[in-house]
Amino acid sequence: MAIKKEKIRNFLNDQIAQAEFRAKAYVFDEDNKRRPQRSIFVKIRSYFEDFFTANKSKRWITLTGLRGAGKTTLMYQLYHESKVRDCYRLILSLDQVTQIMESNISEVLQVYEEVIGCHLENLDKPLLLFLDEVQYDPKWGVALKSVYDRSDKVFIFVTGSAALHMNSNTDIARRTIFEKLFPLSFTEYLKIKNKKFPIKGLSGRVRGAIFASDSAKQCFEELKAIEKHADKYYMGTTRIDFQKYLNYGSLPFMIALQNEAIVYDQISKTLDRVVNNDIAQLGNFSQEVVSVIPAILYAVADMDAFNFSTISNKFGLSRAKVAEIFSILEQTEILFRVYPHGSHLSQSVHTTKKPSKYLFSSPAFRMMYYKMIGSIISEQNTKGRLLEDLAGMYLHRFLYKNTYASLTYDSAKGGADFILTMHNKRLVIEVGSGKKGYRQVIETAKKVKASYSIIVSENELEFSEEFNAVKIPIRLFVLM
Repeated sequence: MAIKKEKIRNFLNDQIAQAEFRAKAYVFDEDNKRRPQRSIFVKIRSYFEDFFTANKSKRWITLTGLRGAGKTTLMYQLYHESKVRDCYRLILSLDQVTQIMESNISEVLQVYEEVIGCHLENLDKPLLLFLDEVQYDPKWGVALKSVYDRSDKVFIFVTGSAALHMNSNTDIARRTIFEKLFPLSFTEYLKIKNKKFPIKGLSGRVRGAIFASDSAKQCFEELKAIEKHADKYYMGTTRIDFQKYLNYGSLPFMIALQNEAIVYDQISKTLDRVVNNDIAQLGNFSQEVVSVIPAILYAVADMDAFNFSTISNKFGLSRAKVAEIFSILEQTEILFRVYPHGSHLSQSVHTTKKPSKYLFSSPAFRMMYYKMIGSIISEQNTKGRLLEDLAGMYLHRFLYKNTYASLTYDSAKGGADFILTMHNKRLVIEVGSGKKGYRQVIETAKKVKASYSIIVSENELEFSEEFNAVKIPIRLFVLM
């Protein structure tokens, strides 16, 4: 035991000594200029600032999200900002703690108390505890609950898979605040890649026009008033910028790469880590089942109509096992599920007769399969599916923590891509490449008694009084 404690002590001393050096790589670029911060950083920093102004109610933050979404970068940016505070600071990656040190959070913190010379209950100044990839310690929740309860002088910031939600209990949920980091929006992409900063308040106005209008006409008129501001924002931005964003730019770690072959290889490796590390850790799957998950994901990327039975027959798996695989893919945020309209959100895949729709959480994953393996569908359909992933990603972000809203789709042949329900209001949304007409929203809108309909495509902004619908250019939609 003494040998292990000494090993952990040396590890901690090494991590403390190198932490600021590592942080600078996340905070500054190769020209030593500060990297732009994600939109959510302001919210995360507000919890941190509150902690130092005697508001101790929000001192355990758990940031979840997709691999590659930028959780580690955000954590190091916050760590770097904290250096001006008079406090203890510890930042660790739990994959190193568990896999290299063969230890866990509780053991490491016991040794850390010896390193700083006092127990958590007797801290003479605050402790800022930053833990990356916390899911590698299966007892992370219990360990951090103990830390939280022992001292109100500890601020805890951890990152990990969205499955942390699934592995937390009510005691943990009452103490931690879960926040989610989504893939990059287009404005975040332009900010990070081209240092193009958004016009203040523009995204809120676009969101309000699309989702909070009383009618299609009001939506159109408000977007029309916004167009000139959008044109000003887009000056110097090209179609190529948007195409790169659509293809892979929603994943921030791809932005600095210039060679597309390397880009898609890195995306493929990210998916491999999700499958072979995260899913293997979370799911009760044999290695044989784990090995076919990449092929299942490619099948999803290239299927015209999704069906569990088709996947089951194609790969020789039971329907129950296929359902379990897709549940895990949701937890790791590779895919997200859109239920057929009319099915209750609490229904399981076993009781929902109509098939759900599964979209990739970032269009970059679908594009990777198209680029590296190929596709049997047309180029226009390929772009249409990427745009549907993108629109779904934006809607998923909009709905986060909104308990009074839901996103479904019309499973009837020719039905609309999305039905957004907010309180007693319904919007029908169709997404596609090229010039889209009103056909696919008409029947769905009648069926669900929609407040109005939206067609997101490469059309110009247009209002149809006859169909109570607005055509919204993609360039406007992605500003929200």
